[in-house]
Amino acid sequence: MEKLENYSVIMSVYQKVDPKYLKESIDSILNQTYKTNEFIIVKDGPLLDAQNDLLAEYLKKYSNTIKVLELEKNSGAGVAYNLGISNCTNKWAAIMDSDDIALPTKFEKQMNYLKKHHDIDAIGSNAVEFLNDTSNIVSTRIMPETNDEILKFAHKRCPMIQPTVIFRVSSVLSAGSYQESKLTEDYDLYIRMMMSNCKFYTYQEVLYFIRTSEDFFRRRGGIKYLKPILGFKYKYYKKGFYSFKEFIITAGSSLVVSIIPNSLRTLLYKKFLRS
Repeated sequence: MEKLENYSVIMSVYQKVDPKYLKESIDSILNQTYKTNEFIIVKDGPLLDAQNDLLAEYLKKYSNTIKVLELEKNSGAGVAYNLGISNCTNKWAAIMDSDDIALPTKFEKQMNYLKKHHDIDAIGSNAVEFLNDTSNIVSTRIMPETNDEILKFAHKRCPMIQPTVIFRVSSVLSAGSYQESKLTEDYDLYIRMMMSNCKFYTYQEVLYFIRTSEDFFRRRGGIKYLKPILGFKYKYYKKGFYSFKEFIITAGSSLVVSIIPNSLRTLLYKKFLRS
């Protein structure tokens, strides 16, 4: 059997991450059926003693796999991811959120697909969102599968679930890596990759658990949320990604979602924006 290619995992950690959740997240990477040979953990600014102690334990035990990098101040996930990407030694890399859980076969299944489909630049998967415990599933996110379906979906909403994605490092670098784009750094990167003719695929299984919170839907409302979203969509209308009609529809949808009461926003997300 042909050996699968190596892959890197990049995780950004900052002060607000519960050490218990951080441990669960790290363990889910280390316990994969097809293991990474390079797990890059970026400290996004100073961490708490409990977080530092935990990372020190892992670094001591997995010194051949784990690398810990540091940013002097909290600079945001995009900056942390770029630092990780610039230190990758593998052809493929994945982003891992520091409080989520990757299912044990996630990387084996995705890397097997990439072995057979050499034209793909980024592969994601479906995911579930849970509250507090993985038994308390709030919603399931089923994403478009093929490159054509993903490209079509991208003209409406972000077409990939970022922490499920494994990407070709050279393709991300060629597209300009993560750039400052408040609330939309992942969407921004995917559009630039699409405009560079990169190919996408979503593995049609739930391979990832996303930790959510009680105030998730509330945070999707208000002017502070709406303003950067509209700015992002206008930017890509001017760049030619959105047609005028698409821009009006997607901007209008964002406006409605932002200004309606939280109870209606919650219902809208659960009924129409999640499965």
